[in-house]
Amino acid sequence: MLLAFLKPGVLSGANGDDQYLARVRQFGDTTVPTAQIQALASYGISARFSNQASFSTLEKHIAAGIPVPCGYLHRGPVSSPTGGGHWLIVVGINPTHVIVHDPLGEADLVNGTNLGGTARFCSYSRANFGRRWMVEGDGSGWAVLAEG
Repeated sequence: MLLAFLKPGVLSGANGDDQYLARVRQFGDTTVPTAQIQALASYGISARFSNQASFSTLEKHIAAGIPVPCGYLHRGPVSSPTGGGHWLIVVGINPTHVIVHDPLGEADLVNGTNLGGTARFCSYSRANFGRRWMVEGDGSGWAVLAEG
C-alpha cells in the first residue's frame, strides 16, 4: 500500500498487492521488516525500519503526506496482546484515532480478532491501537518510515 501511494501505477491490476508480496518474498518473509525495506528499495523507495516509533512519528510522516506501515500484535485481548504480528498502514491520524488501511480486514482491537471485509479508512482509537503497537511502552512501535 505504501508503494502504490508513493509510486502510483507501478503495480497493475486488482491484484497489485500480490505483485508486491511476490517481490517481498524474494527477500524473505513478508512479516520481516528487512524484506519489506529491500523490496521497497527494489522499486526505488528509500525507507528504514524503526522499532522506536510513536504517535508523534506517525503525525510527522502523515503531515508530510507519507503513509506509515506499522507492525502490531493482532491477537489476544488488548490488555495482553499476542501473536506473530500483522502489518497495516496508517494513512491518517488525529488527537484520538489513527486511520488505517488493511487488506485483511478490520481488526477488533479489544478482543484480538478480525471482523472481515477490507479496512479502508478504518478508525482505531489511539488507546487500543497503541497498546498493540507499542507493547514495550511509549516509543516502541514498529514502523517502516519512507522518504517522500
